[in-house]
Amino acid sequence: MKKIYNPLRSTLSIILLFAATFHVNAQSTVSKKGQASLKTYEKYFEDNKDAHLKEFYELVSTPSISSMAAHKPDVEKAAAWIVNKLQSIGMTTAKSIPTPGSPVVFGSWEGAKGKPTILIYAHYDVQPVKEAEWNSPPFTPTVKDGRIYGRGASDDKCGIMIPIWAVEAIMKNGKTLPVNIKFLFDGEEEIGSPDLHKFLVDNKEMLKADFALNADGGQFDENTPSVWMALRGAVQMEFSVKTANFDAHSGLYGGKTPNSAKALAQIISSFYNDDGSVAVEGFYDNVAPITDAEHEMVKKIPYDAAKDMKELGATAEVGEEKYAPLERVWYRPTLEIVGMQGGYTAPEGFSNIIPGSAMARITCRLVSNQNGDEVVQSIIKHIKNHAPVGATVDFKLSRGYAHPMKFPSDTKAFSYISDVLTAVYGKPPLQTAIGGSVGPLIDMKEQLGLYAYSFDIQLPDEKAHASNEFLRMASIRKGQMLYCNYFVLVGEKEKVKK
Repeated sequence: MKKIYNPLRSTLSIILLFAATFHVNAQSTVSKKGQASLKTYEKYFEDNKDAHLKEFYELVSTPSISSMAAHKPDVEKAAAWIVNKLQSIGMTTAKSIPTPGSPVVFGSWEGAKGKPTILIYAHYDVQPVKEAEWNSPPFTPTVKDGRIYGRGASDDKCGIMIPIWAVEAIMKNGKTLPVNIKFLFDGEEEIGSPDLHKFLVDNKEMLKADFALNADGGQFDENTPSVWMALRGAVQMEFSVKTANFDAHSGLYGGKTPNSAKALAQIISSFYNDDGSVAVEGFYDNVAPITDAEHEMVKKIPYDAAKDMKELGATAEVGEEKYAPLERVWYRPTLEIVGMQGGYTAPEGFSNIIPGSAMARITCRLVSNQNGDEVVQSIIKHIKNHAPVGATVDFKLSRGYAHPMKFPSDTKAFSYISDVLTAVYGKPPLQTAIGGSVGPLIDMKEQLGLYAYSFDIQLPDEKAHASNEFLRMASIRKGQMLYCNYFVLVGEKEKVKK
């Protein structure tokens, strides 16, 4: 039986989950004084777990879908909620800053004189939902078997709340922080953050920091830490095929009238070669070869194809045949059809028609030096060249695109993250990559000079972007302590600036 959160009643699963306290194992990184502080913060999390879960449910229940104009008020509501939370924990600055699209939420506390400043990035917008495919209402957080189900629970509202709770725990137990903190919360990441570039350009001084963390990240699995060393970018587009002004009677017009669904299928089939590569001319023009170091990194990652296919319910792996599966996902570009529509598609009934119009949506994952605008133009040219006789094609393009990015492992910023993950998980993190995108990270490097390394507790199987998205409740405590460990470590290791 499903359990839906009731603020007047704690569920048994919550009590059982947190009865076993998450223990800190940071002896190799922080001082004895720091270890004592961490135990205090852990107790604070235990004492406030029900209040924190209630807050999390409130944020997840807000349908902050940035890609749908009808949800603009919900996006703004989520931003205002986060501002109120930042104010409640003692942030000196907490405000929602308008952009041409969704607002950016900014918060800061800069009372640690002479200590470094940490900039933390996350996003509060979420993907759309297909409610019929969910086992529980997507914006009514539901607890079942130690998991919180809800859109955005994993991607990325946990990334918003976990570092906020870490700051809260430290502030409530000392009125001060070991480092200075700045929060940068994006309301448009799920649509490529089209307005964040200008925001970063216009607010460089406000966002100035020494280190940056990407709280829209994750770990390899529940027991194995990891740091993303590369991310793919992304660009979206839509194209429509028209062959007639209306859906024609197949008995009266069939055999002589062009069919838009068939035309759409012909165009889509022309995108791919038999070996799994993309057939669009120019698609690979700026793609750099996979390096020897990247080949070796992939070999070190435990990968189970059968496990992946079982989780998905898939029966085969596809793609460029000359690359290993993880190499395809991490270092090679893709052209994916993410949506199609044409003709009569209602759940019931059957209509004998020749569709007059059809539509498809495309997402391309970008790598290395690929430019999203150039990739889109090459696809448009290809579609025009392969549209069959009788088909007229129109295009709908997205605003901007997410850039791909790679991270170095020889920086002090990386070593701090690696030390904390090693202390908490008991093993050094894997250096991995991800086929997904966090578009603003390249802008943060170019405009602010900061590598925002991944630092969060999302796990690969939590169905981000899919129906029945969830977050493991056990991950919350681990994430809270990861951030506390990090703040204490950096505060101790970084000398006071002159």
